[in-house]
Amino acid sequence: MNDERACVRASIVRNLLPLVLSLLAGCATIRGDYVATPSQAFDRPAETALGRAHAAAAAGRPAEHSAFRLINNGVSALMTRAALADLAERSLDIQYYIYDPDETGAFLLERIFAAAERGVRVRMILDDYLLALDDAILAKIDAHPNVELRIFNPYRDRARWSRPLQMLFNLDRLGRRMHNKVFAADGQIGILGGRNISNHYMEGEAEANFRDVDLLASGPVIRQALASFDAFWNSEIVVPVAAFEARPADNDDGLRFAKLREEAAAGRGPYAEYGQRKADLMRRLLAGEGMIWAKGRAIAEPPVRQKEGEAKSSAEIARALAIARQNAKREVTYAVAYFVPGERGVQLLSELAARGVRVRMLTNSLASTDVVAVHAGYSKYREGLLAGGVELYEYRIDAKRPEPGGHRLRLGSSGSALHAKIVVHDRRLVWVGSANFDPRSRRLNTEAGLLIESEELAERLLSSIEWDFSPRHSWKLELERDANGARRILWNGEREGRMVNLEQEPDAGLLRHLGVLFYSILPGVEDLL
Repeated sequence: MNDERACVRASIVRNLLPLVLSLLAGCATIRGDYVATPSQAFDRPAETALGRAHAAAAAGRPAEHSAFRLINNGVSALMTRAALADLAERSLDIQYYIYDPDETGAFLLERIFAAAERGVRVRMILDDYLLALDDAILAKIDAHPNVELRIFNPYRDRARWSRPLQMLFNLDRLGRRMHNKVFAADGQIGILGGRNISNHYMEGEAEANFRDVDLLASGPVIRQALASFDAFWNSEIVVPVAAFEARPADNDDGLRFAKLREEAAAGRGPYAEYGQRKADLMRRLLAGEGMIWAKGRAIAEPPVRQKEGEAKSSAEIARALAIARQNAKREVTYAVAYFVPGERGVQLLSELAARGVRVRMLTNSLASTDVVAVHAGYSKYREGLLAGGVELYEYRIDAKRPEPGGHRLRLGSSGSALHAKIVVHDRRLVWVGSANFDPRSRRLNTEAGLLIESEELAERLLSSIEWDFSPRHSWKLELERDANGARRILWNGEREGRMVNLEQEPDAGLLRHLGVLFYSILPGVEDLL
């Protein structure tokens, strides 16, 4: 049957390919004669204020220890990145899956350009799949003499309308994306975690909570993260924007983005709040305030991943977390935005629970998820997970953040959703990164994150997410048998001050249920999630 399907697909491709090629013939492409000059991360942080501050704080501590601080809310995440850009003296290395031309993107770009004007070398790598900055804007950014912008695994034909066709006919290459999130200054200090650069990932309206976690880190782990950055920067799969045929131009998208940048430069938008907090943010960064010192390591896959089963499979993060899971003795707590365990994942987590280890998993509900296809992939494994002893929680669309208010910035979504990717093993080993627990993160995407041995950091992280596990903010799933002996799932949580047990997925409309049905019967979808 699989051979027959492959033959049908091959026949479709052969028949449609001439038409596609003729449509793409007039599109702008990537020049074949471009030069990508190699470079490496700045490696003399002691020459900078950030480096000297770290050295002073590290005196007397083990050389392999780094310093870490949790960044729990979106406003702090945005402002801390801006403060790093303003403190940078020699280098900024920036790597993201999404960078949007909105208030967040414009504000950060102004701080990045201000650094470049001071002589700071800026290297940026952006993934091309969901890149909303068009080529004219990219060319404008890249035109600054101290800024170089490169694109991971770009679409060869640059016309946006052609991208679905290119993906269809070149899925094996274009389906592999760079999901890493790194923002590092002076080779010394940086932020890794789950947030992209977009309003969507910052604070929402009122008390809504787009739940994510970043880590501010300083020390050896940043040098490790930048070794990965260099591997990407100097890889053939990462292409300089200078190779694109586009030139800086003031099209409609560019003019809108330019207006947002002008507002940021004039002290409006996010800068209005940043201006009030800037001095304190920079002081805290230089003083190392609130940092926890511990042994840790940055883990990232190489830019070109090897498939599972090959001699040198590059599932580096999956291997590291598998070892941590196998060594767990008491409890493992997960908070993961996109969770598609597959039969093997159900087996592994059930075996962990059978050993007496408490396993808690928080993921998105059907109402809160922004990718219904992922929920379709996940939902069919819920019964097996619950039967295997896994405690399953689903994040609510009406979840509230722990500290509502306290700032004037309103950038994100009006509904709550989970975007974090964190694991805590035995209240002592912490993972914070970009990798979800799904086939895409395991086999296709490149990912990056931090694995840290610290009881103090683990307790601080667990304290922050216990709020998310509470009945007011997530549904706890329960497996029971109905009057006919058939198994069914109940959603337990708090509504209007009392506990309720619901027999259907809460707060999800008809279209979402139809979406789950559609993706559940669509063949081959799970491997791409």
